[in-house]
Order: sequence, then C-alpha cells, then structure tokens
Amino acid sequence: MKSPRSIQGTMKIIVDRNGGREEVEMPESASPIDLLDRLCLLPDAHIVLRAGVPIPIDEQLADGDTLKIVKVASGG
Repeated sequence: MKSPRSIQGTMKIIVDRNGGREEVEMPESASPIDLLDRLCLLPDAHIVLRAGVPIPIDEQLADGDTLKIVKVASGG
C-alpha cells in the first residue's frame, strides 16, 4: 500500500548527511546509486547506511527510508 504522502510513482527518502537532514523525492524503483546521483555524490566516495548498516548500492529503497550518507576518507 502506498503512503498517502507520496505522489504516484515516487517515494520520499529522509537523508542525513553533513550534519543536516533533508527529504528527497525519488522514483519508486530507486536504489542508493540513484540517490547518490540525484545528490551529485560519487558512489565510490560515499557509503549509504540504513539503521547504521551499510546497504548494497543496488538495493531497492523504500518509501520513508531514513538513510545516512557517509563520505569515505582514506589516506596515510
């Protein structure tokens, strides 16, 4: 059943990143890679977490998901 707040064919995702929170509207079939693309973020430089657990970049998202995007840093 579709959430009443969603427009037909879309879903709303809550995104925590850079110390802020925003709501992003995405197509129903969106995955984390689609979300990163929408936010102009490189997938090889970011990890998407749901409930503190990394999720696969091709996993389908669900309406109302709350996700955290973490920038990956490396160096020596």
